[in-house]
Amino acid sequence: MAVLTAEQLSEPLTRLRIGYDPALVPAGGAEVIGQCASPLADAMPSNIEAAGRGFHEKILIKTGAFASREELHRSQSAARLSRKASVASFQSDADAQENDPNYKGPKPDIKIGTMVWEDHYDIMGLGRERHLADAEAIRVAYRTRSLMLHPDKLITPDTTEEEKERLDDRFKALNTANELLNDAKKRRVYDSVDAPPTKLPMKFETEDFFDKAIPAFHSLCRWFDGKGDAAKFIESDPDAPYEKVRKMYEFWAKFKSWREFPHEDEEDLESAEDRWGRRQIEQENKKKREKSKKEDTDKIKRFVERAEEKDPRVIKKRMEDKEAREAKKKAKGAGKREAEEAAKKAAEEEAAKAAAAAEEAKAAKANAKKELDKQKKALRKEKARLREQSARADGWVGHPGEDDVEELANSFDVQRCDEIKALNDELEANENEDAIVAVLTRELAKLEGAKSEERKAAADAAAKRAEAETKEEQKSAPWDDEDEIKLLDKACNQKFPMGTKDRWERVAEYVCEHGARPRTAKEAGVKPTGDDYVKFQAARDKKGSAEVKDAATERKDSFTDVDVKMNDPNAWSQDQTKALAAAIEAVPKTAAAKDADRWKMIATAVPGKDAKQCFTRYKEMKEAHKAAKA
Repeated sequence: MAVLTAEQLSEPLTRLRIGYDPALVPAGGAEVIGQCASPLADAMPSNIEAAGRGFHEKILIKTGAFASREELHRSQSAARLSRKASVASFQSDADAQENDPNYKGPKPDIKIGTMVWEDHYDIMGLGRERHLADAEAIRVAYRTRSLMLHPDKLITPDTTEEEKERLDDRFKALNTANELLNDAKKRRVYDSVDAPPTKLPMKFETEDFFDKAIPAFHSLCRWFDGKGDAAKFIESDPDAPYEKVRKMYEFWAKFKSWREFPHEDEEDLESAEDRWGRRQIEQENKKKREKSKKEDTDKIKRFVERAEEKDPRVIKKRMEDKEAREAKKKAKGAGKREAEEAAKKAAEEEAAKAAAAAEEAKAAKANAKKELDKQKKALRKEKARLREQSARADGWVGHPGEDDVEELANSFDVQRCDEIKALNDELEANENEDAIVAVLTRELAKLEGAKSEERKAAADAAAKRAEAETKEEQKSAPWDDEDEIKLLDKACNQKFPMGTKDRWERVAEYVCEHGARPRTAKEAGVKPTGDDYVKFQAARDKKGSAEVKDAATERKDSFTDVDVKMNDPNAWSQDQTKALAAAIEAVPKTAAAKDADRWKMIATAVPGKDAKQCFTRYKEMKEAHKAAKA
C-alpha cells in the first residue's frame, strides 16, 4: 500500500485508510506512523480526537442528518417520550400484549380492606394468559421484561429524578409480580381475587341444561382442589350412558374448591415478628375466611343438586326405574296390592292411635307434674306456717323445741297436705300458748306412735327374715357320710383352727375339694347330726381316752399368734332388739317427765343393756329405717 499524502487524507470517508511508510518498517515488525483516519480530522485540532456521544453528534450533523445540535436534541427527547409511553416502542416481539390491537391496558387495582393487588399478570406481559400461564411462561416473561425494563438501560443523562423514580418503581413492580406468581400459595390468593365471583345458574330447566349447566361445570374446573383434570368428569353428550352420568354426579357431589376468600379485616403476615406470630395470624385469617368459603361451597353444592335434578338423562333413568317398579307392582296382582294397601292403612291408623295416646299420656304427665308442683308448693307453705305457729309458744313450759317441730313438719307429705293445713288452722285458732303446746305435744305423740308401729313392723320383718334364714340353713344337706365328717373334723381342728381368717369359707372349700358333695360356709358351721356322726364321735372319744399320768404344764404365753376377737359387748341379739321395740312402744315420750328418765325405764325392760345403749340402738334403728324408706 502506498503512503497517503495530505491531499489523499482529506478525501471522502470511504477512501480513508491507515497510512504508513514501508521504508520505515523495522525488520520483523511494523510501526504506526500516523493516527486513524477520521472524517472529523479537518474539523478538530491536531491534538484532539472526537469520541463517544460527542463523536456521534458531530458525525450526524456533518453528514446532514440534522441541521444543528438543537434539532438533534429535540429528536432525542421525542424518542425518550415515546419509549416511556409504550413498551412496544422498544420491544421487538410482535406477539407481545402491547402490540395486540385489542389490548386495553392493565386492570384496575383490587382492594380488599388494607390489601391491594396490582394487575401482576399485565406487569409480566401475561395479561392475555393470566391464570393459564405455567411456570415456564412466567420465567420467560420475567426474563424478557427484566431485560427491557431495567433502569440501567432506560436512564440517560437527561432523565429527571422523577422519571428515574418511576422507572425504578416499574422495575420493582415487575420483581414483585414475579415473586408473587412463583409462590403457589400467594398466587392462589391472587387468582381467587383476580377472577370474577362464582356465578352459577340456579333457575334453569331441563331444556336449558346443556346450554347453561354444562358451561357452568367447565367454569368450576379451574378451582378443582385435587389431582387430575375435573373436566373429564363432565358428560356433555346427551346420549351418554347413565353409568357415566352417575359417576359424573358422584364426583361433583364431593367437589372441593381451592378458591380463597380474603377478608377485609385480615392482618398482614409480614407484620409477624416470629414464626409463632405468623402462625397465629394465619389461623386468625383462616377463621375470617371460613364464612365466605362455606357460602361458596354451599352454592356449588346447590348447583350440582339442581343440575342433577334437571339433567334429562337422569330424569329419563328415573322414569324408567319408576315404570319398572310399577310394572313389577302390577305383576303381583290386584289382590296382593289391596292387601298391602289395607295393611298400610291399618299401620297408619295404629300409628295415629299410638301418637294420640302418647300425646294424651304426655299431657297427663305434664298435668300431673303441674299438680304435684302445686301440692309441693302448698305443702312448703303449710310447713312454714306450722313453724310460725309453733314459734308463738317458743320458750313456753313444755314446748317440744325446734327439732321436734321440724321433725313433725317433715313427717307430712303431699298426700297429707290437708292434715297439716287443718293442724295449722287449729293452732292459729288458739291464742293461748298452753293450748298451742298441748296441740303440738298431741301431734308429736301421734307421730311417735306411728314410728313405734313402723319400728315394730321392721322388727317383725327382721325376725321373720332371721327365722327364714334359720330354716334355710336347716334345709341344707345332712352330714350323714362318715368320710365327709372326718374331712370336716380335720379341716376344723388341724387345717383351720379357731382364729383363722375366713375360717368357715376355707373349711367349706377344703371339704368340697376332698369330698363328694359341695358344701357352703354356712353348712360347714352347722353341727353334724345323725348315726354316722354318733359313730364318728364315739370312735374319736375312744381313740383319745388314754390315761394321762404326768401333771399338766402351765402355758404362760399364747398358743397362737392369731388374735381371737372377743364378743362385742355392744352387740344386740334378736331377743334384745324385740324387747327394746316393745319397751319403746310401752313407754311413750309423754309418759316420762324427762327424756333421760324415759330411757332408764326402757332399759329396765331390756336384759343386759343400760339406758345409753338402748338410746344408741334406737338411733341406729331409726337411721336404718330412714335409709330403707328412701
